[in-house]
Amino acid sequence: MKPLDSEQQRAVLDGAMRLFETHALNDITLDTLSRASGVAAFNIIRHYHSSDNILQAVLERELELMAGAAQPPDLRMPGETLEDELRVLAGVIVDQYRRRIPFLRKLLAEGLRDEKAGALYYRTFIMQGRMLFTEFLQIRRDRGELRDDIDVEASAAIFLAALTGILLTHEIFGGRAVEKLDDERVLSQTCRTFLRGIAKNPNG
Repeated sequence: MKPLDSEQQRAVLDGAMRLFETHALNDITLDTLSRASGVAAFNIIRHYHSSDNILQAVLERELELMAGAAQPPDLRMPGETLEDELRVLAGVIVDQYRRRIPFLRKLLAEGLRDEKAGALYYRTFIMQGRMLFTEFLQIRRDRGELRDDIDVEASAAIFLAALTGILLTHEIFGGRAVEKLDDERVLSQTCRTFLRGIAKNPNG
């Protein structure tokens, strides 16, 4: 039999995402996912082999959406700065996180309940996301835009933790009931403060 084509894979991952937003992971059966995606259960299990692999594929797809906003520095528009570039990427990350809040809320709750699910989330989404952003920063350091003495991976972790921590605290842990989050203020100040610590010319 043929493997799932790209449209069938998209249907399975879209269906899984919708189910993850409303069901506990352990409550999602193969038959439920088959009905949600329109793809035969046998073909799903033959392609992905396990529910963990399906969740991993969902998380990896989310990362790809965010990583797609990181363009090579050679493609900057005239007059565009490193801060402008970082601000665009940060905006995409925040936007994608916000679009997936119901899914992330369920995933965080599942991670607190089940260490295996938490480890999968951390290994796939947090670590791979950090490595992608580390590569983004490394390229800029190789171009001479960042200081030579910085720890690139630690810097990547700090930036992502600051950016996503603010959003998740506001969206999931009660902040929305207290105050409105000013995205422009958060994004601009986070990027500006971050670059002051690592860039050779923070204003350039």
